Amino acid sequence: MKLLAPEALSLLLLVGFLALALWKGPKKAPLPHPLARLLKEAAQEGKKPLRWLPQALFLLALFLLVLGAARPLLPLPGAVGDRVAILVIDVSRSMMAPDLKPNRLEAAKEAARAFLEEAPKGLRVGLVIFSGSAQTVHPPILDRKRLRASLESLEFGRSTAIGEGILEALRGIEAAGGKGVIVLLTDGRNRTGVDPLEAAGEAARMGVPIHAIGVGVPGWTPSPEDPVMGFGFFAGAFEVDEELLWAIGELTGGSHHLVTSTEALKALYRKLAAEMKLEVVRVEATGLFGLLGGFLALLSLGLRRFLFPL
Repeated sequence: MKLLAPEALSLLLLVGFLALALWKGPKKAPLPHPLARLLKEAAQEGKKPLRWLPQALFLLALFLLVLGAARPLLPLPGAVGDRVAILVIDVSRSMMAPDLKPNRLEAAKEAARAFLEEAPKGLRVGLVIFSGSAQTVHPPILDRKRLRASLESLEFGRSTAIGEGILEALRGIEAAGGKGVIVLLTDGRNRTGVDPLEAAGEAARMGVPIHAIGVGVPGWTPSPEDPVMGFGFFAGAFEVDEELLWAIGELTGGSHHLVTSTEALKALYRKLAAEMKLEVVRVEATGLFGLLGGFLALLSLGLRRFLFPL
């Protein structure tokens, strides 16, 4: 527990002296009397149990009031920070390739759903897609149902602009408070738009780590269309730019991964979601300690007045 005004704890010395005085009590000189022993026994029999309770409650109340004066900071339940996660998904036409079953985009959707299931309930999650340009499907929200529905409606586009996807995610994080993590998924090389390393540099400046994930089986894979003619199916090599993903992860303090199966991709997204820790905000609890201390002080006075009168 952190204290904003720890010097106030010096008042505990006064509470200690008061406790000592109440414990010892005033010393009375014994009076000689032939019936002194019998009177003492009768007085002991007349004492009520828990007679010490009012004094103990009063001392506890003073202790809490002193702690309140020290302005403690506590991680109160429900007080979470503004950290968010943005899922950035490549929707270029090469994501139709069936090397991940049933295809790369469907595998990405399944992984995103696994992420939503595993992530802390209080974590806001956003969704960005990119092909030749980037688009925010959802800014960071808590509504998992809306995010799942949006995943079903994703459509393919042409080309690949990885840097644009990163910048779009950064804009969403900045609008949400400036603290967040990006989970980037792509299956190809950057073809257009801003340089991905330039975008990653901006993420590093903002303190936003990027987990860069490449999907696809290295080698020749049936592609959805001829990259030259623009139609028909063509067996092409769609290999991930691993060097770029490694550089993005290293530059931003994130990580990089190459995934070649749907199950491995889902497992990775679950692992990343489990690592998403909510930032707990420490809230000043002066009022809480003052309220408890005041209540205990009144309770002790009431007990002393009505149950243990002098």
